[in-house]
Amino acid sequence: MHVTVEVGSRLDPDIDYPAGAALTMSAVEPVQLMIFLSHPHQLEVDAVTAAPTQFAWIDGDEAAVLLYRLGPILSWSQVPYSPHLAEPDDPPPGVDPRGIVQIVLVDRDTNTVRALHRVRWPADFTATVRASVTKMLEKPFHRSGYEHVLAALHRRYPTAEDLLTDRSDARCTATPV
Repeated sequence: MHVTVEVGSRLDPDIDYPAGAALTMSAVEPVQLMIFLSHPHQLEVDAVTAAPTQFAWIDGDEAAVLLYRLGPILSWSQVPYSPHLAEPDDPPPGVDPRGIVQIVLVDRDTNTVRALHRVRWPADFTATVRASVTKMLEKPFHRSGYEHVLAALHRRYPTAEDLLTDRSDARCTATPV
């Protein structure tokens, strides 16, 4: 679901966008973190571009989780990931070699892009995520394995903060592009 957007643009109304967040990673385009909220508060809109922009990566073999914290006010959030779930028309899964991440906040009720920010992951964080994605691509995909890993992570670490503290494989603070 990698899309080209700008603040104020409207996404295709015929697509059913997920509640929460969606993560798209491609070897040839920036990582795209799309956050879908109903009527986002101005604090949530402002947080997209406020420093610090922090990330953590959890490698669960058949599934991964990207934790993110935008700005100093919002708490940690999470989005699951598997390269095997990429749309057929998306570019090949992977991680942008420059470590660029595009964060897009969309008002889910109007499909309007409310905020957009580009940041760069440090090289070591990018390398960790790339190795994890490559490892997942080398294994056959089983949806039941993917769902089992995510359920087990959520049972053992019920909050994003628990995952961050007790299970993260890598953490970083991104820099603006």
